[in-house]
Amino acid sequence: MNDILGKYKDGGINYTFRYAKKEDKRKIIEFYESMDNESIYFRFLSFYKDFSSHVEKIFGEKNKYGFAVIGEDEEKNIAALGENFSYSIDSAELAFIVSPHHRKRGLGTIVAAFLILGSYIRGIKIMEAYFHAENSPAYKIGLKMGLNMEFEEDVYHGKAPLEKIYTIALNTLKEKGVQVYLDIKK
Repeated sequence: MNDILGKYKDGGINYTFRYAKKEDKRKIIEFYESMDNESIYFRFLSFYKDFSSHVEKIFGEKNKYGFAVIGEDEEKNIAALGENFSYSIDSAELAFIVSPHHRKRGLGTIVAAFLILGSYIRGIKIMEAYFHAENSPAYKIGLKMGLNMEFEEDVYHGKAPLEKIYTIALNTLKEKGVQVYLDIKK
C-alpha cells in the first residue's frame, strides 16, 4: 500500500495523511503526552495515561486488521491521529484525536474517512465508534460518516456496515478537496 493516503490544505497549512509505521511509536506517544486532559478523556473515555502500552497495541499482532493514520503539518508534527483497532474481520473500532492547534479544520473528518476506507480495503465488515456524550465534534463526524449513533449512558455508540459507508467517506474527502492517493478497490 502507498504510504501517502492524501493531501489537504486549509488556512495556508498543508497537511499530509499517511499510514503510521512502527518507527512512529515515539512520535505518537509524544503526541498523546502533549494533549490536554479533556482531549485525552474524550479520546479514551477515561484519564488514560499509559500511552506506551496503548501504542504497542496499535502495532501488536492481536490488532491483525487494525492500523493508524497520521495527519501531519508541514513541519511533520502530528496534527491528527486516527486508530482502527480490529482483532477480527467482523468489526473495527474507529477512534481519533486532533491537536487543539489544528481543530476546526476538518482533520478529524478526514482521518475518520481514511480509517473507514482503510478498513473497507482490509475486508472488515462493521465500523464502530464510541464517543463521549460531550464530544459533539466527534459525534457529528460519526453521523456524517453514516454511523447509526445511539446514546448509551455517557457515550454515543455508532455502528454501520462498511459496505454502506465507504462511499460516504470517499465522497466526504472529495467534497473537502482532499487529494486522495489511496486506491479503495478491494
